[in-house]
Amino acid sequence: MPQDKYRVLRRLDAGGMAEVYLGEAESIQGFKKKVAIKRVLPELAQNRQFIAMFLDEARLGLHLTHANVVQIFDIGVADDTYFIVMEYIDGVNLKTILDDMRRRGTPIPVHVAVYLLIEVCKALSYAHELTDENGHTRGIVHRDVSPPNVLLSKQGEVK
Repeated sequence: MPQDKYRVLRRLDAGGMAEVYLGEAESIQGFKKKVAIKRVLPELAQNRQFIAMFLDEARLGLHLTHANVVQIFDIGVADDTYFIVMEYIDGVNLKTILDDMRRRGTPIPVHVAVYLLIEVCKALSYAHELTDENGHTRGIVHRDVSPPNVLLSKQGEVK
């Protein structure tokens, strides 16, 4: 799959448009780093409109550097499909946690919900206010703010 400098370790998740793998980036002298590799589903790889949107997402993401935003490191193409190499977040998404709490009949504590919302709002505010080199806003709007797209690391980070 993704170029020679990336190695896929295992599949993490899949959605209607892409799948995400745990990968490993390898550099000189055996330097290795875990990464997430988001790959366009094969059936969408020939859809030019979708690929254009996917690449726009990646290009915009390359400009985002914030504690609450998953960092994008690279964009590439391999095996006739595109992929994005991103920061790997060791944890779970918010949907998984909410589903588990619902099964247990345990409501999310108000102070935890408020904390999560504040962290998500920090990321959205940063993206919405981000400007280019000329001082013009980049016009970034996240179109899918939902529990599956909020990642919680084992260290308590909200991305």
